[in-house]
Amino acid sequence: MPPITTFTDVLPLRAIAFQLLFLILAIAIEAAVLNVRLDLGRKVSMQYAASINLFTTVLGWVAFFVAEPLLPEPYRILVIDYVFFGIRSIPPIMIGLGFGIFLVTFLLKLQGIEWLELLLEKSTLPEKKGDESPKFKGRLRQQQTNPIFAPESNRPLAVLWANAFSFTAISIILAIRILVAQPPLPR
Repeated sequence: MPPITTFTDVLPLRAIAFQLLFLILAIAIEAAVLNVRLDLGRKVSMQYAASINLFTTVLGWVAFFVAEPLLPEPYRILVIDYVFFGIRSIPPIMIGLGFGIFLVTFLLKLQGIEWLELLLEKSTLPEKKGDESPKFKGRLRQQQTNPIFAPESNRPLAVLWANAFSFTAISIILAIRILVAQPPLPR
């Protein structure tokens, strides 16, 4: 009689659970950062963060499943072991790959926000009220209209901060996971 195959033999439940945890964590952190840095409402920043994180996650898994068969056999086994069976240690090549993934994810999220605003037909440039000269308005008024001191929202910087905070939180969780999974050192 052949052995019975269960869902746990086929589905990588641990990878799915950690992906969901990381996705929820990244959405919450990035929504808070976008809310503060871009002065969006809580609901809008949550929608933006959820949309761009789902977009980058889907593209990341598609890229993984396209690139995985093209890797040489030792790297292929290493990547599959990391993704589906857990992390035992972190070689330097994985740290470099993680930095590259951070940069690609940042660029995808920045582009995703641009596409979202085009899709929602929102204006990306605020309208200026007038071209008044700050010549005789005093020092305080000049500082308020000076672009160096203006509280103008900078979208790329806000997305960079959001991505950095979420990647940091995910890295801390992965580090805790590695430390907990390691056997104790012999005395």
